[in-house]
Amino acid sequence: MAYNRKAFLNLDIAEIDNEQILQNEISLGRWIVDAILLLFSKGESYDLEKRIEIEQLGFSYIPDIYLESGCKALQLSGKTIIEIKSNLLFDTEIRRSEVYRCLIDDGLVDNLIIVYINADDVHFAYPNLYEKIVLKKADELVNQIKQAIEEGKGEVNGILRTTDRVRNDWHALREKRMVSAINDYNRYNSVLFLGAGVSVSAKVPNWNDLLMRVFLENDIYCKNDYYDVFKEMDYSNLMTARYIRKAANLDKKAVVESVRRLLYSSSLKDSELISSICAMVKGQGKVRSIITYNYDTLVEDKLNDINNRCFSVYKNNRSDGNAFPVYHVHGIVFRDCSNDVLEDIVLSEEDYHEVYSQVFDWSNVEQLHALTRNTCFFIGLSMKDPNLRRLLEIAKKGSGKAVRHYVFLERNSFSEDIEKSEMDFLIREDMLADLGLNVIWYEGGNNHQELPILLKRFSEFKSTIK
Repeated sequence: MAYNRKAFLNLDIAEIDNEQILQNEISLGRWIVDAILLLFSKGESYDLEKRIEIEQLGFSYIPDIYLESGCKALQLSGKTIIEIKSNLLFDTEIRRSEVYRCLIDDGLVDNLIIVYINADDVHFAYPNLYEKIVLKKADELVNQIKQAIEEGKGEVNGILRTTDRVRNDWHALREKRMVSAINDYNRYNSVLFLGAGVSVSAKVPNWNDLLMRVFLENDIYCKNDYYDVFKEMDYSNLMTARYIRKAANLDKKAVVESVRRLLYSSSLKDSELISSICAMVKGQGKVRSIITYNYDTLVEDKLNDINNRCFSVYKNNRSDGNAFPVYHVHGIVFRDCSNDVLEDIVLSEEDYHEVYSQVFDWSNVEQLHALTRNTCFFIGLSMKDPNLRRLLEIAKKGSGKAVRHYVFLERNSFSEDIEKSEMDFLIREDMLADLGLNVIWYEGGNNHQELPILLKRFSEFKSTIK
């Protein structure tokens, strides 16, 4: 469930119209999480992924909302479960009654509350069946919570607005997502999506630096002029690349040769990030392929070094069925082109338009297959590319099953104000959640040193199921 930090910051949540809250169980659930957050006292928290082991029945139970210490402001003391139902159906709850009894009678929870929007009348003809379970009509709970907020209950002003609390909150949430991501890595087939940040970690120039060097190498004005051109091209790398090709009258082969010299320069260094990615491939997870937007073969080189035979897949070839495939969906540039292969890269605006105007272009097909059939991990990407976002949107809507993806992003905000930055992060998380992505933030600075540390955990642990 996503939650709205704007409501958390200014308490507007109490003003939301009840009809809007009660539209369905999803909107109701989100509002309850938002609202209870406002009412927490010190030491209280919620968990949306709590796994409760019921030994008597031999399986785990995951409630909608779990409050480890209850909520003092709502007079809930001890371990509390809140289940949210759009329609409370008698026969369904009969089947679950044994689970509910075990949870309560075995002391696994102190309170079990079923919140419903609509209910069969027959529920209330058998009150003894739910003697230790609280049935609560949704609008009654909403009004109770709103009243508690208006009365200023809870300790939101004294507890939740400090720097340490904000910092601890996001680290704690990240840990939950890491646990979930590592479990998915071990359980399901997965694909790694790699962006420019991966190659930059080995001192390969980023896209903008690459364009500037091609600009200078071909004597198009001077260095300061490049920034003016970049600005005039509305800070678009695609449009700037097109400008350079026109200004220097470069054909595709000449562009590729310029890029080759710059990609494989003497300044290349070993990359901890690339090593950690290769460890994920070689580890006990089920990584089926890599999709990269980079032209270089640094990942393949490292995989071959650790005896993980791989195969580079690009426009005019097909994967070797016995090797691990690395798909270069924006083209490939080898260190040495003596093998006389046809190298074709997506660099400038016209290249980009040509590829992505064709719905069934092989690169679009491979990406959609990966997004709809696997759990995907996005590394070294800003997630701003419009085509990738379009494909994610298509995959999210078109998939018949819930596909969980994860993206690793540097935690940087436009604002230094704690409240504004926290709201910024949560809005961005919600935007990416719309595309089927769970965000795993990491500390920026120090050349992104925290990212490979996080990725190493995938290959070091067989399972972190809680």
